[in-house]
Amino acid sequence: MDWLSSIDLSHLWDLVIAQTPTPTPSPVLIPAKNLNDIELLKSQLEFLKATNGQLGESFNRFVAAMQFTLVVFAFLGTFLAFAVGKNLDDAKKLASQLINREIENKITDLVQSEVESVKRSLQRERVIGSTVVDYYLPSDTSTEPDDCKLLRSRGFAKVIFWHQKRKPKKLVGDILVLDLINSKLLEGQDFDGLSKDDAKNKREEKVKNQIDLALNWLDKTTVLVIYIDGFSEEVKNLATRVDYYYVAANTSITLIGIVADSAYVASGQHNL
Repeated sequence: MDWLSSIDLSHLWDLVIAQTPTPTPSPVLIPAKNLNDIELLKSQLEFLKATNGQLGESFNRFVAAMQFTLVVFAFLGTFLAFAVGKNLDDAKKLASQLINREIENKITDLVQSEVESVKRSLQRERVIGSTVVDYYLPSDTSTEPDDCKLLRSRGFAKVIFWHQKRKPKKLVGDILVLDLINSKLLEGQDFDGLSKDDAKNKREEKVKNQIDLALNWLDKTTVLVIYIDGFSEEVKNLATRVDYYYVAANTSITLIGIVADSAYVASGQHNL
């Protein structure tokens, strides 16, 4: 680009004129008509010269501006290339560190969450594994119902099966299950021929008798689980006459879950 700055267009026309050989003047008579043409030509040449000069100055300014711009951009480019290049390396390292740190934090959080979950599960199983469940079936049969077997397979410390011919003689353990479903106590011949209201009243009477019997075996820290099908007013209103912990279950699944949850309550009562 240096050759551009060395060109001075304003003197280009003078240079051309200067290099043109000047003819030796001779006494030539020029007609008056041609004098006007010459003057016109001279004025045109002066106009072209002036115009070329202005164009040359504009061109020179343009070239100078472009040179300055290129120099500035070259400087900035070098600086930015150095600065940005260095920062990019630093940024890559920083980004790598941040990413690794974030990954470590996420992994730590996940591991910690899993550890806490395992701890809770182990604690839950530890409580269940130390809980004694008494299972009472108000029936003459000595055959364990499947629900009692399911509780035993759940992993409680001990599940003791009781029935009418073998009732507990002392206070029971942590949880007492009163099975009013498998006993068939709330159905059968005792309800034949009764009106709907009478059947309901008889049912509630039987429920109350069995609950009162069970209450005699309970300790204040024992949780009573009433395994009953359908709604019972006696169970609903039990809280108005006793201060024991109790809860109702109506299916095998809810029975297993409720007895497991009740183990926490019983454990908490023992630790008070």
